[in-house]
Amino acid sequence: MTGAVLTALIAHWRRNPLQAFTLIAGLALATALWSGVQAINAEARASYDAAARTLGEGQFAQIVARDGGAIRQAEYIALRRAGWLVSPVVEGRLEGVRLVGLDPLTAPGGLGPVSLDGGGGAAPEFLTGGTGGTGGTGGIVFGQAEVIARLDGLGPGVREAPEIAPGTALTDIGVAQRLLDRAGEIDRLILAPRAPLGRPDLALIAPHLVVQEPQEGSDVAQLTGSFHLNLTAFGMLSFAVGLFIVHSSIGLAFEQRRTTFRTLRAIGVPLRTLFAVLVAEVLVLALIAGAV
Repeated sequence: MTGAVLTALIAHWRRNPLQAFTLIAGLALATALWSGVQAINAEARASYDAAARTLGEGQFAQIVARDGGAIRQAEYIALRRAGWLVSPVVEGRLEGVRLVGLDPLTAPGGLGPVSLDGGGGAAPEFLTGGTGGTGGTGGIVFGQAEVIARLDGLGPGVREAPEIAPGTALTDIGVAQRLLDRAGEIDRLILAPRAPLGRPDLALIAPHLVVQEPQEGSDVAQLTGSFHLNLTAFGMLSFAVGLFIVHSSIGLAFEQRRTTFRTLRAIGVPLRTLFAVLVAEVLVLALIAGAV
């Protein structure tokens, strides 16, 4: 009985190859669009996470110049002597790369994707240049392979660090100031989360500097939630459109095979067997379309 049902179903698709193609193409299109959108979402989230980890500075308060200009190195020294736990940061463009300079000795924990704290991590190479560099003039630059290729040969040593965001290089602040020709200048000061008691007011030491509190919800993934939602909605809409094509093809196939179903029932094929074979047929077609 089951063999007779299978023979009848296969004969229908042989007589209607265009219908079979439409069914498989509709399922394949719906699956491809949905999977593609989800892949875009995943890659976008990975890129946002990498960008957020470039410095991780969004979790710290910062001290910047009131007029948006540079901070003098003497002011940074004065703040440190007065008890302010700040860490300098300088950044600029070099060979099309965003170069960020940090001070590994004062940077708060969790600042930067490269481990700067004790225990023999990256801090010694930040200061000494490590091994395998191309200059040996002190300091080392961290970045992805394409970034290192651009900066190789400028003087400091280089090391590949895939966890750093694309287009960004990380190095010691002294090396960054030399490469950017900004000796004695600082863009901003990262403020440690724990402040010592009894430190003087900022206005008494550097009146033109202000404290910028960390932004609430600085996680980039949260800021781009609507973008991901729109992509997901687009994927679901595309999947639904593909399923409409499939529904039309399946409905037409059932209508065309009504006579065949009545004949099979008349010769004694159980309804349960007929139903099971039809479900198996749809599953096979879905697997073929998914593979495509």
